[in-house]
Amino acid sequence: MSKLKIAATALIVSRILLVVFIAILILVIPQLNIEKYVLPTITSKMIYFLYGSLILLGLYSLSIIFPKAISFSFSKIDIALFILVFYITLNRYFIQSHYGFSIRYIELLGLSFFYVVLRHISLKNYPWLLLSIVVSGIIQAVYGNLQLLGYYVSNHSGFKMTGSFFNPGPYAGFLVSVWTVALGMYLFRDTIIIQMQSQKKSNSQFLNEVLKYTFEYIPLLGLISIAIVLPALQSRASWIAALVGSYVLLELKYHFLKNIFKKVTATFQKTAFMLLSVGILSAGLFSLYHYKKGSSDGRAFIWKVTTEMIADAPVFGLGFDRFKAEYMNYQANYFAKNGETAEALVADNTYYAFNEGLQFVAENGFVGLVLLLIIIYFIFQINVKEKHRLLSLIVKTGLLTIAVFACFSYPMQILPIKMVLIFLVAILSNSASPIFQFKIEDYSRKQWAYKISLALLTYIAIHKTYGYTTTLNQGFMAWNNALNSHQYGDYNAATQEFELAYPVFKKDGDFLMNYGKTLSMAGEPHKAIAVLEQAKHYQNNTVIASALGDSYKAIKQYEKAEVTYQQAINMTPGKFYANYLLAKLYDVSGQEGKAVTMAKKLLNKEIKIPSTAIKEIHEEMKKILIKYKKSSGI
Repeated sequence: MSKLKIAATALIVSRILLVVFIAILILVIPQLNIEKYVLPTITSKMIYFLYGSLILLGLYSLSIIFPKAISFSFSKIDIALFILVFYITLNRYFIQSHYGFSIRYIELLGLSFFYVVLRHISLKNYPWLLLSIVVSGIIQAVYGNLQLLGYYVSNHSGFKMTGSFFNPGPYAGFLVSVWTVALGMYLFRDTIIIQMQSQKKSNSQFLNEVLKYTFEYIPLLGLISIAIVLPALQSRASWIAALVGSYVLLELKYHFLKNIFKKVTATFQKTAFMLLSVGILSAGLFSLYHYKKGSSDGRAFIWKVTTEMIADAPVFGLGFDRFKAEYMNYQANYFAKNGETAEALVADNTYYAFNEGLQFVAENGFVGLVLLLIIIYFIFQINVKEKHRLLSLIVKTGLLTIAVFACFSYPMQILPIKMVLIFLVAILSNSASPIFQFKIEDYSRKQWAYKISLALLTYIAIHKTYGYTTTLNQGFMAWNNALNSHQYGDYNAATQEFELAYPVFKKDGDFLMNYGKTLSMAGEPHKAIAVLEQAKHYQNNTVIASALGDSYKAIKQYEKAEVTYQQAINMTPGKFYANYLLAKLYDVSGQEGKAVTMAKKLLNKEIKIPSTAIKEIHEEMKKILIKYKKSSGI
């Protein structure tokens, strides 16, 4: 066999393997929940996505090295995305004063490479990859049903179904992102099947039938399985997103609204129809609001506080993934300024804005928002060839569905949803006419230099990324071992494991919180204070403030303990625990008047959800009142 034939065969094989491995990643990553890692529903997905990306890098490099001519093309979407990622990086590392360890940023870099690879895939392969998204959704739907039936354990104590996610919210978000893809493929199955049959070289009737049944019944199975699970998850954001996406696709297919307006000719009839539609929509939204009113009020309050964050840093924001580092400080300041308002009953430790638009602006400022709006404009105004028009409509509807869900939840924190998003954007970019392209021909001497350079860069990238991913892998396992030891009360063993993982996660707020809390409980308050004060740069919440107060209390620095306990109270004034800790501090430090005042406050405090813990707190407060009865004159 000649060298040319070997090279051609290697090229074909590498491209097939590239498509197959992308399909495997799409199928496997959402299912991962490996419990040897801390936060397994998040970290295990990220770790194996990074390992998978290394294999993709190798296959992608082979698919570039073997061709006779090397060509690259860039669309408006490509350039705009590159500018946005560059800005986020510049803002995170150079404009902002602090940046911490960020799973989201690592995922951003991995997804950026994933996008580059997807742009290299031929459009004729995309229906197969869309099918892999649907199959991934089917697996998740089956998994959720098995959890509901008790065959698998849920990942959240408060819910029976979470899939391989940490609660029903992101689980529902992933399913609804798959729903639109499945519905689009099913509604327009005839066109897709004809296109797929026309692409194959063989005229086999058997293969035609296989393609027909594959692209007809797998999307249908996806719709049925998701439709069974989605209502039970009680995620209003996913319901709204599913309804919006479904309506758009059904309108594209059957033109209901267009036909109605053809039949309704009089101006009065059109006005009445519009008013009726608005009335039904308003009634539906009002019902959804009251279905979980407390949750709705809580999200509205988070949005309100987030606008204050935006007002304080409007240009560049707080920095990518810095929302969780600053939000609770703003919430504490809000209640310190306004007192214990009715909003205190719905205030809790918050890590997401439950509106990706608001959180994006809070973190990246209006500069980031302008860049994002440019990308959105390019996505929805893009012109594609007629043969790709149907695919682009399904893709745009899928993006719209995720966007609607993002108005009420946090899909950009969830890797599998982001993989679907990036995949859909890559399809549109591939369908668009390039605005810039270059090509290196076979006869060019530069090509060999380019290929050798590419091989060296690929080796270096794989080596460095593999080393870093392995370090993360070991770090997450050590962190998990530490938490397990903490749970069993073996604080010395836990501390040793935390020390092993510290070099990796010394800028991770969650890690420092866990480490500092363990040091506090292990009787090492000075070390705990140092770690917890460090944690506040990367994350702040009532757990950190309370543990810090406990540590200051242990070394008898009562004034500092009082300040930190009060900070915890201001963060979530509707909660009992921080108030209880402050009352006990006053009692231990002999501040009789303050102790009695806090005890009375807790006994008269409105109870949102009765619990055994609150009963025990009440008993403790009664003992304080009895203790100081004579001196306080009660």
